[in-house]
Amino acid sequence: MAIDSQLLEVTVNVKGIGTYQVKPGITAAEFIKNILPSTEYPVMAGIMDNTLYDLHQPIEDSCEIELVYPKSEAGMRIYRRTVTFLLIKACRDLYPEKTLIIKHSLSNGLYCEFLNWQPSIEDIEKLQKQMQEMIARNLPINKMTVPKEEARSIFARQGQMDKVKLLEFRDKHHVHIYELDGFYEYFYGYMLPFTGLIDCFRLLNYPPGIILQTPEKDNPGHIEEYLEQPKLAQIYQEAKQWAEMLDTPHVAALNDIITYGSAGDLVRVNEALHEKKIAYIADRICSDPRIRLVLISGPSSSGKTTFAQRLLIQLRVNGRRPVMISLDDYFVNRDLTPRDENGEFDFEA
Repeated sequence: MAIDSQLLEVTVNVKGIGTYQVKPGITAAEFIKNILPSTEYPVMAGIMDNTLYDLHQPIEDSCEIELVYPKSEAGMRIYRRTVTFLLIKACRDLYPEKTLIIKHSLSNGLYCEFLNWQPSIEDIEKLQKQMQEMIARNLPINKMTVPKEEARSIFARQGQMDKVKLLEFRDKHHVHIYELDGFYEYFYGYMLPFTGLIDCFRLLNYPPGIILQTPEKDNPGHIEEYLEQPKLAQIYQEAKQWAEMLDTPHVAALNDIITYGSAGDLVRVNEALHEKKIAYIADRICSDPRIRLVLISGPSSSGKTTFAQRLLIQLRVNGRRPVMISLDDYFVNRDLTPRDENGEFDFEA
């Protein structure tokens, strides 16, 4: 008895492009590569039933897919995360005895640092070349779901004991890890399925570390010139020194401190460091008699009011009589509250 081939297919409606019949089980990456027409920018992920899925996701049932490009915030995060994986792999290939730490964003780049080693300009050029070679080979990036203990064993074999400790406190029995050319990593977020989908990145020498630059979502095909932010960089270096002083260079170390019952000391030392810094700021303010106004800005719930109250006390220690004026006390009626480009109330305006 012949079986209608259409019964073995599902319908995929790609928003803004068209409707297609595909065999169940095809991954989103295979569907995009073999069936969809080419697009201006590579697809980073897909949204199905209002849920973001990576391109490793198999299509089992009829659905509607909205393609996610690097012009969106979600798409650019996946792009940057994949480039970061390439950098980690390149470091493992060229300098297996060194440990790369992905630190934080800095201006329009991502700041990274090696543990107890400062790379030269030649080292950074080698890293960039190694990454470009991986992109040219279009290597697969495989997503795997493994038992937590198996993942810990994998990272132990790779010498990544911080991840071994980190996963010890994960409350799920299975974890998602990614594999690239025999090297495994654990990321909080999705990854592209092939290295060849990366086409634009830059490494910069930024002693004692390096800056990894990728495009911004507003212009995915171009990397802007790096904008120096020396004050912010200085604050991050001070935060690093504090973390080292507190023996918390990473989350796994913080977990150990909590487990061994030393969290109280950690909080007290941290509070003392903050109070010392606020006292220093107050001294700087009082050293210049021309200063009559101090402005404190920051996003909602970032601690502006708490900081202002603590600064007020330190200014009084210096003999001043400051008056605190909080913008929390001033609101306009809801009908006068400005809205953003999406029509939502903009309480940060």
